[in-house]
Amino acid sequence: MLQTRRLLAFSSRVHTYTLLLYLFFFLVYILGSFFSVDPTFVTLLQFMLHLISWTSLLFGFWILVFSVVVWVSDRIFPFSTAILTVLRMLAVFALSLVVALLEQVIQQGLVVSL
Repeated sequence: MLQTRRLLAFSSRVHTYTLLLYLFFFLVYILGSFFSVDPTFVTLLQFMLHLISWTSLLFGFWILVFSVVVWVSDRIFPFSTAILTVLRMLAVFALSLVVALLEQVIQQGLVVSL
């Protein structure tokens, strides 16, 4: 039982590192709009953002399921791990919405109609 809780804590820590990796690529993507960069570099950044966001979201769902497994085995629900996992998942989702919105504006522009 102690090993499952340790594995859950380690998984939560790894999930935090995936969020930090996503933030790094997000900042590189944002800073790339201020400098002249190659379109293949932007494509690579978009691929990395998609890959890391899906990895982070799926890993977050795995942590939530594993939290339920720990809850069933120990009869104590790890609230802090579950809540922080949901917050990290929401952060990645919100940043991916910002990237999608920026890509939409950059690729097709902003259309205002009456």
